Amino acid sequence: MRPMKMTNAILKTRLLLAAMVAVTSLTATAHAAAPGITGPTFNLIAQTALLNQPDGNAVYSWGYGCNGAPAGFAPAAITNATCPTMQVPGPTLIVTEGQTVTVNLTNNLPAAAGNTSILFPG
Repeated sequence: MRPMKMTNAILKTRLLLAAMVAVTSLTATAHAAAPGITGPTFNLIAQTALLNQPDGNAVYSWGYGCNGAPAGFAPAAITNATCPTMQVPGPTLIVTEGQTVTVNLTNNLPAAAGNTSILFPG
């Protein structure tokens, strides 16, 4: 019976190690869900542009973009990042929880368009 108990102890140790490896692999560093610009202050612009389509045509659109260079980009692995003056959807704004966020919007849409609004999902 002695060899049987030793086998059970080895098996339990292996299962415990496997469980620990599985749990530690699930704990990852938090990153933004999508690449974006970092704040806490963002200078955006709403304006028109022609967006090129896969078929070679262009579509007249309204969108948001950066009005000047942003404070930074995330994730840090992105090199040579740019923030265009108009994109659809608008840029992803990345902030730290608890920060006060300021968004300055310049509305360069045609006067006939009237007012514009921004939706902040998340």
